Amino acid sequence: MLKATLVALPAHCVARDLGDVGHLPPPVPGTAPVDAARAFLANQVRLLPGSPFYVRHELHRKGVLASYDPDRLLYPYRAFAGLPQKEGIEKGYDGWDSEFIRGHMTGHYLSAASRMAAATGSLVFRDRVNYLVGELATCQRTLDLDGYLAAFSTAAFDQLEGKPGADAGGIGVPYYTIQKIMSGLLDAYAYVGNRQALDVATRMADYFGKRLAQLDAAQVDRIFRTDGSRNPQNEFGAMSDVLAELYKIDRNPRHLDTARLFNRAWFVGPLAEGEDRLGGLHANTHISQVVGLANSANIEGDPIELKASENFWRLVVHRHSFANGGNSFNEWFDKPRAEAGPSIDNQKILPPTTAETCNTHNMLKLTARLFERNPRGELADYYERALYNHVLASVAPDSGAVTYFTPFHGDFRTYLDGSFCCTGSGIENTARYNEGIYFHKENALWVNLYIPSELNWRETGMSLRQQGDITRGHPARFTVVKAGTRAVTLNLRIPAWVAKPATVRINGKPQRVDATSSGYIALRRQWKAGDVIDLALPAGLRLEHARDDASMVTVFHGPVLLAGELGKDNMPASDVGNKDAFLKIPSAPVPDIVSKSRNPADWLAPVPGDPSAFKFSGAGPANGIVVRPLFDLHHQRYSVYWRLNTGSQYGPAPGAVTLK
Repeated sequence: MLKATLVALPAHCVARDLGDVGHLPPPVPGTAPVDAARAFLANQVRLLPGSPFYVRHELHRKGVLASYDPDRLLYPYRAFAGLPQKEGIEKGYDGWDSEFIRGHMTGHYLSAASRMAAATGSLVFRDRVNYLVGELATCQRTLDLDGYLAAFSTAAFDQLEGKPGADAGGIGVPYYTIQKIMSGLLDAYAYVGNRQALDVATRMADYFGKRLAQLDAAQVDRIFRTDGSRNPQNEFGAMSDVLAELYKIDRNPRHLDTARLFNRAWFVGPLAEGEDRLGGLHANTHISQVVGLANSANIEGDPIELKASENFWRLVVHRHSFANGGNSFNEWFDKPRAEAGPSIDNQKILPPTTAETCNTHNMLKLTARLFERNPRGELADYYERALYNHVLASVAPDSGAVTYFTPFHGDFRTYLDGSFCCTGSGIENTARYNEGIYFHKENALWVNLYIPSELNWRETGMSLRQQGDITRGHPARFTVVKAGTRAVTLNLRIPAWVAKPATVRINGKPQRVDATSSGYIALRRQWKAGDVIDLALPAGLRLEHARDDASMVTVFHGPVLLAGELGKDNMPASDVGNKDAFLKIPSAPVPDIVSKSRNPADWLAPVPGDPSAFKFSGAGPANGIVVRPLFDLHHQRYSVYWRLNTGSQYGPAPGAVTLK
């Protein structure tokens, strides 16, 4: 008999107000790296047809990502280095890439194209990556500034450091852009094998390490203090993360020392104590910081950094997130538990500025870091929620266009025309769809996401194919294409959303397993080529209640957040534009659900021929509205939050979920 290995959900942390703390101490002697599991590189996991992920991945491979011109991406770098432009290239990309985060798109493109080349074997993307790296190296040599490389002057850093007379030339957050460039270069090394990219990134790291070493502790604290305003002018991205990644490659302790300069005690200390001081902070600024903090913590095993990064994740997920896994109002964290009531965005209720895409892009990175540290179902449940219902939903399935905000209540999405931060993370997102599906350590494999894909696990010699779209009600089927040389444990995740016990068959034979939710079924054996594992995950309709107003509900079917179609009244002729282009257009009214029943199965009827769509019936004013996955509903108004009126004093229905 096969036994299930289940992971219990940990308790919430308790916040204590102990006041601010000083500078972070050095790592505790005797601590050790934390390495419980690792994600596979992009060249080991290939998406297969049969899911909405594959559709959007192909849209970007063939369209959006392919449409970028490397010489336009290089334009601001060549301009600053005084190098001639290629014939016919008269400017770079309009918008933020030519303004206060000049040159950031080149870093994002390197990260996306490197992964796309690795995952698909595309020679086009491989050649573009190699070309970009070679030309950036030429810019770095031409500048001859001890390894400095950017599309803007070092005066931006002079101004940040407070040097008299320094003029940043319109550059707002210089370290933010440096991180994107360095991350793109390290991805070119990791996924395309370009050693020149590693050399360029290393020289950049050494330049900034020397520069920061010349500052005293008070100067460093001042320039990296990001809680002074809601939109900090010194946002520094995930500098700690990229420097930690470089250290993992070259083991140069100076790079890890520089990384830790970006892990600030004023932020880390209270988090380690479980305090929630996030309200009013710029969300993505601080999520990015914790991505690096978690990476550093995993490398050294420092207990303060371990606790702080874990607590931050819990606070964001359980106190500051929406039903789709996203977070922030107008880019800011609100007070704890704010969700569907008056918000930090001028006291508006569910305004169209909810859930910035960059935030969730980085929350997925953080979640993966925590899973590498401690594999457990709670992390994978969140990763799935945010990936399906925010990251996937931020990409239009017809054009591949991406969004900045994801509205939730009577508004519509704006698809970006320009080079915003979420444009950059948006082109990376599709190339990263295969990253969170599988994790491994030694002879153990964790299957976290049920997305059609093929895994080539080189260390064991095993090849595994996954099929079936669970969003359409299909079971997940795994076929052993190549058996490998040794016994392997397959840890199949049982999501928190299963409506009934999951069932497992191996080569058609039912298996006796304990398949309760939010854990893993462990199947260990010497697998043979042709073995087939079928996993049925029964999905059902369920309500989730807003933390701050229990009468406001969202409806899920299995892992999928459902959105109601509200038409196109008062929408512009085109929904493409600046991120703020249509924020002043009034929302459409969202009707209440009126029913004595709190069971959504009593007032949502399946739409014939579409297993993922339902229609309101017996729900009063909401009758006739069709709901379908948020990731499927584009180019019209919609709502995912509804007021449920049961005609009695309200309390959550038995079995319903209130996110805590």
